[in-house]
Amino acid sequence: MRRETRTLLLLTFLSPFLAEVLGGSTHPLQLVVQPLSFPFLWLFYGSGVLLIREAWVRFGGGQAGLMLLGALYGVVEEGVIIRSWFDPDWPDLGALRDYGRVFGVNASWAVLLTIYHTTMSIAIPILVVELLYPELRGKSLIGKRGVLLTTLAFCASAFAFAHLTSYVPSPAQYSVALFSALALLLLARKFGSIDVPFTPAHPFILGFLSGAMIFTSLAFLPKALPPLATSTVGTLALVLFFASLNGDEKRAVLGFLAFWLIIYDILLELVGVIGEAILGPLSYVFLFRRLGAVDRASTDQHQAER
Repeated sequence: MRRETRTLLLLTFLSPFLAEVLGGSTHPLQLVVQPLSFPFLWLFYGSGVLLIREAWVRFGGGQAGLMLLGALYGVVEEGVIIRSWFDPDWPDLGALRDYGRVFGVNASWAVLLTIYHTTMSIAIPILVVELLYPELRGKSLIGKRGVLLTTLAFCASAFAFAHLTSYVPSPAQYSVALFSALALLLLARKFGSIDVPFTPAHPFILGFLSGAMIFTSLAFLPKALPPLATSTVGTLALVLFFASLNGDEKRAVLGFLAFWLIIYDILLELVGVIGEAILGPLSYVFLFRRLGAVDRASTDQHQAER
């Protein structure tokens, strides 16, 4: 199998696996009881992350571009397709139910879930693949025909996902999501090559803290702070994560995932999501070892060239 093909398959797999399975929305046991659930998610998330990466490469490959395009994906999924932005009875609202709802929009939920998708659904899968296959960094994985086929796959899966929910937003509500998506796309095209102008001394710690802050904003801060403050903390966490990449990209990614795949997944197990405390840490250890192997191979190659 060609390296580009392996990279493509891994990228499309990581997006739903990290965001849905290890994120707790699709339980590990559900993959056994409903074996078709993950392929469906794979098609939807996988085609989405492929299109986002392609746009990111073409827009300059900067951190700002990845952040803005990741947010664009979150807006399209939750605001346009799933429509959880607007449904006051959306089952996953949790602590955000009746919190920060403004003019028919679950505003706090919209902001914080967009931040989650920006990182777990888009940025982390792309960055992991870039680290595992550095020779393909910044290179297109799909040509023009691939873009067309991937777009068709995303539209088909999006159509199916849209029919899983019955809530129908008003045209005014829809316009909020559509204008947000358009604004993010235009900003990504203009600023797509820019990196966050900050270099941290401890990228692993900053990556870990940013992951913890995103989780805290979703789960606990709505009980203690007003909506604007909670959304501000979540947004700050997002910026801190992308800033942490300047210090050491691998350490920042591993720090971020150390929270989500170890701490968070153990917490999920404690509240009854069976299998997460095994699958999450094992996935982290596997990724840690693979990234270490890539570093060693790169070091050996440099030494051989001297």
